[in-house]
Amino acid sequence: MRILVSTDDLIGPAMAGSALRAWELGRALGRAGHEVRLAGAPGSVAPSGDGPVVIARPRWRWPEVLVAAPWSLPPRAFLGRRLLVVDGVTPLLAELAAMPDDAAVRRRRRTASARVPLAAARADAVLAAGPAQEAWWRTRLAVRPRVPVLEVPFGIPDEDPPEERDAVAGVPPGWAVVLWWGGVWPWLDLETLLAARARLGSAPVSVVVPAAPRPGSGAPSLTPAELLAAAGRHGLRPPQVVALERWVPYAERHRVLNRATLVAVLHHAGRETELSYRTRALDAVWAGVPLLVSEGGAVAERVRIGGWGGVVPVGDPRTTAAALEVLLGEREQLRCRARLAETRGTWRWSQVVEPLVAVLPTLPLAKRGGLAGAAGRAALRFAGLNLGRKPTW
Repeated sequence: MRILVSTDDLIGPAMAGSALRAWELGRALGRAGHEVRLAGAPGSVAPSGDGPVVIARPRWRWPEVLVAAPWSLPPRAFLGRRLLVVDGVTPLLAELAAMPDDAAVRRRRRTASARVPLAAARADAVLAAGPAQEAWWRTRLAVRPRVPVLEVPFGIPDEDPPEERDAVAGVPPGWAVVLWWGGVWPWLDLETLLAARARLGSAPVSVVVPAAPRPGSGAPSLTPAELLAAAGRHGLRPPQVVALERWVPYAERHRVLNRATLVAVLHHAGRETELSYRTRALDAVWAGVPLLVSEGGAVAERVRIGGWGGVVPVGDPRTTAAALEVLLGEREQLRCRARLAETRGTWRWSQVVEPLVAVLPTLPLAKRGGLAGAAGRAALRFAGLNLGRKPTW
């Protein structure tokens, strides 16, 4: 089948979550025998390695199947008789609700919220990650219960990571690295990790935090100066806390992950956490690095069941510090890494995407829920948010 995978994120050597998901979905679908093209934000280019052709402008009449997040679809994408597979894995509405309120965030809330009724009326299938996301989409598809909601979470490359590793600038040789992998967003909880690190005193442990602009964005979510200020509030200074001042290219991330002793992904409680699927935690699974995560969300449950690391209460520095001491120890390192090695194969993209690959040949054009009515509801959502009304998601 001719499949167009589309994202509004920047595709290239350095990628953030939505872009790398689109790239890996395209690769997996291509390896399954489909003809795939990938459309990204302006300036997108193909990363290194085999994968789909990256195009600058989608030809909407070309694909038999369109795979995209609803938030990135222009109105024309909802028209036509192609199959529409809505990639609903990123809980963007919940993320935007947690963002500081400004004009840009309000504009994104309006446009994203307006896409929901259109997606619910037009989707022929929806991709979700975890029970909470599936329930969220089932509620919005209540009038179209035959539309399949497929479990297609984030995955890991089919190829094991190379053994190369890089030194992290600012981290002394022999020190353990607790890697905060990804951005620092309002729903995430770096403060608890810093407070926990302060409880370890003079232990040779560096908390390494990316402080570089996100690909396609002009500013980082946290600058090196802001990181040092946050560390200082807990009495920490380099090399106890180290800024990673470049966004690591996708093809090189194993060099940093292989240097890590532990990957930490802590968050606050809230709707975003309930719906989240912590994408960068899967990089730790790929590289076999133990995880430290907060309670809540689908990935925390996977960590607990799979024995991939430790799960700590939200906002609890004392318990987090105790977990750090245990997880950085040799015995727990060996145990967690062995469990990760045992389960890694089930998370490869070729396996994760199998529910979509299996359903595509028989996926009918689902009876639609009335695009005209959905367009009206979308307009009302856009207008309501524009007037400052409380969102209802």
